[in-house]
Amino acid sequence: MAVGQARARPVLTSLPLEILFYFGGWYDVLFWLLELAVFIYKGYALPYPSSNFAVEFTFIFLFLLIEPARLFLGSKGNKTERAGPLVFSMLLAAPLIAFFVYYLIRQTYVLKIEQFLNGAGLAFLGLQLVISMFTALSFWSASKVL
Repeated sequence: MAVGQARARPVLTSLPLEILFYFGGWYDVLFWLLELAVFIYKGYALPYPSSNFAVEFTFIFLFLLIEPARLFLGSKGNKTERAGPLVFSMLLAAPLIAFFVYYLIRQTYVLKIEQFLNGAGLAFLGLQLVISMFTALSFWSASKVL
C-alpha cells in the first residue's frame, strides 16, 4: 500500500436507520403535541378519575425524558459505527414500548386518534429496533474482524 492511501473499508452505517431516527424524531414532536391536546380535551370533556388523569398525564412528560435520549444514542451509534450506543438505545426502547402499549389499550379512555398515534409510534419504534439490531450486529462483527 502506498504512502497516503488509506485501506478501503466499507461504510457500515445504516441510512434507513438514520432516516427512521430523523423522521421518528419529528413524529415524536407531533405525537407529543397531539397527545397533550387530547389529554386536555379528555380532562375537560370526560369524567376522568383525578388520580388516573394525573398518572397518565405525567407519563407524557416521562416520554420527553426518554425518547430524545434514545434517538440521540441511536443516531450517534449509527454515525460512529459503534454498537454500544445502539444497544443502549435499544434498551431505552423497552419503557417506550410499555408506554405506547399502555396508551394504546390500558389507559382510562382511549380515543381513535390515540389508537392511531400510538400504533404509528409502535411501528416507528419497532422498525427502529429491528434495523438497530442488524446494524449493531454488523458493527460488532466488523470490529471483531479488524
